Order: sequence, then C-alpha cells, then structure tokens
Amino acid sequence: MADDGLRHLLETWADVDPARYPFDPVEMSVAVRTLVPPPPPRATSGDGGHAGWSEDFAWVESVSVLLSDRYGPWAYRWHWGPWEREHVGFVTDHIPAPADAPTFVADSLLAWRRWLESLAERFDHLLPSVDPTRAAGAADVVAAWEAAVAQLMAFAATPAVDNDGWQGNCSRTLQWFLTAAGIPSEEAQAVVDRALERFGWWAPLTAVEIGEVADRVARDAVSPTGIVPAGRIDNWPDTWPHGWPSWRATNTGWGAGHPSDRGHSA
Repeated sequence: MADDGLRHLLETWADVDPARYPFDPVEMSVAVRTLVPPPPPRATSGDGGHAGWSEDFAWVESVSVLLSDRYGPWAYRWHWGPWEREHVGFVTDHIPAPADAPTFVADSLLAWRRWLESLAERFDHLLPSVDPTRAAGAADVVAAWEAAVAQLMAFAATPAVDNDGWQGNCSRTLQWFLTAAGIPSEEAQAVVDRALERFGWWAPLTAVEIGEVADRVARDAVSPTGIVPAGRIDNWPDTWPHGWPSWRATNTGWGAGHPSDRGHSA
C-alpha cells in the first residue's frame, strides 16, 4: 500500500510515469464495478443548495486510495484528466448517481492515463535534447531547454478552459520534466515556482509568457550544473522556439536584457 501521507503528492515523474505502472483498460473497466463504492446521496440544504460536500470529498478520497493501491500512485489523481468543458471543475461538483459511478470513475481514470501516456511520448522525444552529454556546446543546452519548456507549456495549457487554469497544469508538467531529467524534486519545484511566481490568477497565457517562463526555467535548470558559463551567451536567434519571443532578441525591444531587468538603471 502506498504511504497515506505521500501518495497524493506526485512530485516526481517516477510517481506517474506510465512505463513504471502497467495498466489494462479492459481489466480496469471490469474491476471498478466492484471496486468503486457507491457515492453519497445528493443531500440538499434548506435553501436548495448542496449540503454534502464533506461526504462527496470523502467518497472521492476513498476512490483515490482504492485506485492507487491497485494501479499505482498515478491513479490517486484519477480525476485530473483533461475533461470536456462541461466537466471542468472540482470533481466533487460532478458526483454521479450510484448506478453511474463505475462508468464515471473508469472514464475519468482512462482519460487521465491517456493524458499521461501522451505526456510520456513528449518526454521521450524531448529528454535527449536536454542531455548535456549530447550537446555541441553550452548555448545548445540552454536553447534545448527553452524549446522543451515552451512545447510542454503549450501542451499542458491546451485543456485549460479558464484563464487561471493553466498555472497548475504547467507547474506539474514542468516539475515532472525536470525530475525526469535528473533534477531533485525539491530543486525542480523551486525552479518552477520562481519561473511562475510573477503570474497571478486569471492571467491568460500568451506566447510572451511562455517565452519568459521557458527562459527562466532553462537558466535555473542548467546554470547550477556548471554547464553554462557565467557570461551571457549572445548568439541567439531573434525568436526561439517556434516564434516564441525571446528577451535576447533584437527585434522585440527586449535587447537591453532580461524582462526583469528592464526599467532599472545600473
């Protein structure tokens, strides 16, 4: 059984990597019929509002524990899949009727698993590019990190419906990628937190923000390893990657330095 105090954290790629946890969708669709307990009745308050939030949360938690015990820690967040617009929201807002619960859980778990498998394919493609032993030079390593982060942010943010929905998805995805690249989980979280800290909630994600986060993550992820020299590398293209603006560019008005440095005199 997974550690009750840690199973929900999913801080590293090893916690959710599909390659580590074999999964048979057919077996799962049969197992949930007896595995999933019935959800609580839909109680209502005197004014017509729902009054069973704590019971709903307890049901979601019980399903999470049962699934993670059977399929691995990744299944604890069975309700994190990129759902359709009408299903977006905290899972307790969508507790099904008892007869529909097995199908609801199976569909949610399968959507989550398929998203992780799609993410794993991207990791497999991008991880070799950020391997310093395969790079021709320091600039290539940083550029590869920027490209990887930008691509992963675009992928992670795609399912987000609300303007404030991208931060959580992007944060988790980037932290997992850093740990998959060999960076310890605490350091990976610190790198991602620093890169995202300036963005408040309800802030739409644009190409400019993606470019800035990609640059920050790349510099913090690579520099501590000693791969990149302390001096600035100036041989950068005007846009990197795939049209994302770069603060190093000479055609965006950012040529004077990093965005955090603009407006400050020496």
